[in-house]
Amino acid sequence: MKHSLISAIALCNLCLHVQAQALEEWVAPLGDSVLSTSFQSLRAKSGRTVNVAGGVFVFKNVTIPSGATVKGVGPNPMIWVVTGDLIVDGELDVDGSDARHVETLNAGNFPAPGGMGGAAGGRGGAGSPSTTTSSPSGQVGFGPYDFPGFGGRGGGLSIAATLPAHVGSGGGGGVFTTVGDASPRSLFIPQTSGTGGDGLDSVGRLLGGSAGSAIFVDRDDENDFWGVGFDVARSRFVVGELPLLVGGSGGGGGGDRSMPNSVFTMDARGAGGGGGGGCLILYAEGRVIVRGKVHADGGSGGGGEEAGSCRKGGGGGGGSGGMLVLAAHGGIEVHVKGETYEKGDYDYALSADGGIGRNSSFNATGFESKYLATTPRPNAGGWGGLGLLQLIAPTGNNSDGTNTRLDDGITLVRNNVTLSGAEKQRYLAWKGWKNASGVRVDDSGSPIPATRGGDFRPQPLLLPLR
Repeated sequence: MKHSLISAIALCNLCLHVQAQALEEWVAPLGDSVLSTSFQSLRAKSGRTVNVAGGVFVFKNVTIPSGATVKGVGPNPMIWVVTGDLIVDGELDVDGSDARHVETLNAGNFPAPGGMGGAAGGRGGAGSPSTTTSSPSGQVGFGPYDFPGFGGRGGGLSIAATLPAHVGSGGGGGVFTTVGDASPRSLFIPQTSGTGGDGLDSVGRLLGGSAGSAIFVDRDDENDFWGVGFDVARSRFVVGELPLLVGGSGGGGGGDRSMPNSVFTMDARGAGGGGGGGCLILYAEGRVIVRGKVHADGGSGGGGEEAGSCRKGGGGGGGSGGMLVLAAHGGIEVHVKGETYEKGDYDYALSADGGIGRNSSFNATGFESKYLATTPRPNAGGWGGLGLLQLIAPTGNNSDGTNTRLDDGITLVRNNVTLSGAEKQRYLAWKGWKNASGVRVDDSGSPIPATRGGDFRPQPLLLPLR
């Protein structure tokens, strides 16, 4: 499996000057660093300048210390190839950006931009995209690599009388492994389906934008990943449907509200959609150790234009989560945070979470997080789908008592204590593979208890590395 992973990375045609770079070590400076996957110069620990083209960062050892945040942006996936250890004590992310709330009035000829996608992720669609006439709908979000027309669909234009209740509809959310996100605790709202909230025009109900296009299309969720997996219980290889590395999709822009016979520049603008989470690959010949956080989350859509207490413009849809892969021959070690998602703790060590559609209000917070038990306004944007999280490590003999060999190369640590058995199962929250009856089981064929998740979002896929 080692060679299959390296071959897949090589197919990107991005590994340049591997031997020269691998002699160097890199320690991220304290504070915020933004690294481009197009071209980036880094100062190695030795003081030598290392030039990185195409998004493949090849070093002997890499450390992101506590107090350092490294963000990957640009058109290509961010790929770290480390011949020694890769240690993240701070934060490493390729998140999509949030779209801004619309905070100006009567500017319908100025598009409300969507959030930028993370590395290889798609932009959110713009609200009020037309500069010459009323916009029939918000702009469709962009797919991975900014592929047009692939993200969440735009919300609709409300052509209304003077009644304040007439409003544009919300944009749809981006899609990756899921359409929307129906699993947040104690929160049941229409936008979780990925469809933008409805607006209202002179005819009546104005449908929100639909969720974006699917990445996985063969209706078999067992192969919704990149690479090759192994089902121990049924002794079978499973080839992932995803043929290349991709980021997430952006959300659709919200719809405007227009008055009959008015000048289009007076239209109340819908907001832009959130950017899709990017693609981040961490590969080490030694170990990957995460004491901090690593994430490829989607950005949230903005809130549409308001006047008084009425939200006239539709909200933008959330971007989907991106793709996060950790692979290490020496094993993966993750220090978990607090409790699990099942227990209501939303502070994740690893995540490729989807963004949301938000409220807007001048000088007010509104609905800003999917994990708050509040309700957004009806025409907020749809939620972005969850991304993809893969952990690729050497297999073992179930020495940790979790009933699968696939996680023996993965160490979970909580409060300086290494987890095993039921506690490790609870924090890892591996879904298992389906048996012939469609039931998810462990290596022995025993059903895996259902759970909302552990300290990772979404629940991880475990793949073997030899």
